[in-house]
Amino acid sequence: MKQFLITVGGVLTGLIIFLVIGPIIVISMIASSVSSAPAQPSHMVLEIDLREPLADQRSSNPFASLGNAPPLMELLQRIDAARTDNAVKGIYIRAATAGMSAAHAEELRTALAAFRQSGKFVIAHMQNDGVRTSMAGYLAVADADEVWLQDTGDFMPMGLMSEVTFFGDTLTRYHLQAQFEAREDYKTFANTYTQDRFTPAHREEVTGLMTSIYDIMLNEIAADRGITPAQAREAVEATPFSAERAIELRLVDKLGRPEDAQQAALDRAENDDAQLVDIAAYHPTSRGDGDVIAVVQGEGPIVSGPESAELFGDNMQMRSDAIAEALLDAANDDDVKAIVFRVSSPGGSVVASDQILHALRTAQERGKKIVVSMGEVAASGGYYVSAFADEIVASPTTITGSIGVVGGKLVIGGAMEHYLSANTESVVVGSPRQAMFSANTPFSAQDRAAFAGMIDRMYAEFLGLVAEGRDMTPEQAREVAQGRVWTGQQALERGLVDHLGGFNVALERAKALAGIEADDRVQLRFYPAPENPFESLSRLFGVSAEGAQGLARLNAALSDPELARALAALREEDVNVRAQAQHIEVR
Repeated sequence: MKQFLITVGGVLTGLIIFLVIGPIIVISMIASSVSSAPAQPSHMVLEIDLREPLADQRSSNPFASLGNAPPLMELLQRIDAARTDNAVKGIYIRAATAGMSAAHAEELRTALAAFRQSGKFVIAHMQNDGVRTSMAGYLAVADADEVWLQDTGDFMPMGLMSEVTFFGDTLTRYHLQAQFEAREDYKTFANTYTQDRFTPAHREEVTGLMTSIYDIMLNEIAADRGITPAQAREAVEATPFSAERAIELRLVDKLGRPEDAQQAALDRAENDDAQLVDIAAYHPTSRGDGDVIAVVQGEGPIVSGPESAELFGDNMQMRSDAIAEALLDAANDDDVKAIVFRVSSPGGSVVASDQILHALRTAQERGKKIVVSMGEVAASGGYYVSAFADEIVASPTTITGSIGVVGGKLVIGGAMEHYLSANTESVVVGSPRQAMFSANTPFSAQDRAAFAGMIDRMYAEFLGLVAEGRDMTPEQAREVAQGRVWTGQQALERGLVDHLGGFNVALERAKALAGIEADDRVQLRFYPAPENPFESLSRLFGVSAEGAQGLARLNAALSDPELARALAALREEDVNVRAQAQHIEVR
């Protein structure tokens, strides 16, 4: 009994510490960090580490990104700012050896090329210690002034591979049943559950997509390395080979360890005081002049419903309420001359996508020109929300299209009965189709027909939106739809996008549509606005944002040495003041 009480007491003490002291510690940490940015060195070489997974955009939750590298959108802005910053002499990069998308690599490649054109240098180091060389990671740095490779690391196999695991036979073996309706043959999401291998359409789709991305990357690598596309193909398809052979084939420039490349970058800065500065710690001077371009950001699956209440939740979803509100807020801002809508999404809910598209069209009705900037992927629902933009910009290797609809369910009733001897029965009042989506029983013939009708209506509406938004006939829309995915290059050829390029090209197009001169500076105003840290705390701990901010300000004020001495003097001189101070409330 004694041990039980001790255990309970320990648990309660831990809860009190977490719920009471924990927030105070977090608030204190925030307050102590709210200060002017540290002075930057007068001579800098910026360091970028691309070996960690790279998000497209910053999460709206300020705590989700703690300790993480800047996302792509921030990297692009900082590289662009560094281009005209006299204190920045060059950039040193640890190249990605896995995990980077081709579209992200293309945007970084373009930003680094513009940086070099300003007369500054880029040095990159590759440290291949895996089983493959990331072709996208290599593409991002191939145009560097110097590409280094560790001499003990081979130039590993390089190319593209897609592996798809099919569970059709597995589900049958375990008495499970996948029932899906897809429009049309190339809408292959459900194939992993319904098939045991590639269907001809599925294999054709994946092969065509990968071949297009591969050819685009080969041509870009060839241009960056000063070799022909045929030489680039021959070199890539001959991998793996030694580091020395990589130099002979002009894929890399120098051999050495990361420290050697880092020192080469500092030496190239031609100043003894040059310092290496992580790009996350780089604080470029903000520009407060120029017309305002709104940037509405959306990354992740498109869903409806409220925001996550998790303090450190990643929250990388395109929630329709938040994105629609962001578009409307930008539309109602008289300062905003145009909107760039950054879409990086594989799709999601039809209803949520429709809510976002309606907000986009409302913003247009209120006089705002809208340019969509497609990220790594803007397919299915990601294309749905983009279709009516004034212009669409995609990177050559962006994955887009997938204009189709798929839906269904996984029936587990057979497995429950076989393995658990469980039997589930239902009582239905109302529509006979009320139990249509039950996971315990398969579709009846009537259920399947009703569900197929829903999918048909959704697909017809999707096709109509594409035809109207892209100024196509219904036949033309159907031809480029069929659920098939395309690269940005293929989408341009089929009229699904208007321009090739990354965010900066979309920004240029927004300026042009708004009547802003190409050389004029603009201010970027981001929507949804990043959530205030105090608002995140209030959602978790149930205190108001104003109260949390007040506590932080009080903590910061009491930490000031001069104020502390003044308060000590008051305590010594005047008991009444001390008594009154006990009744001060933070509001």
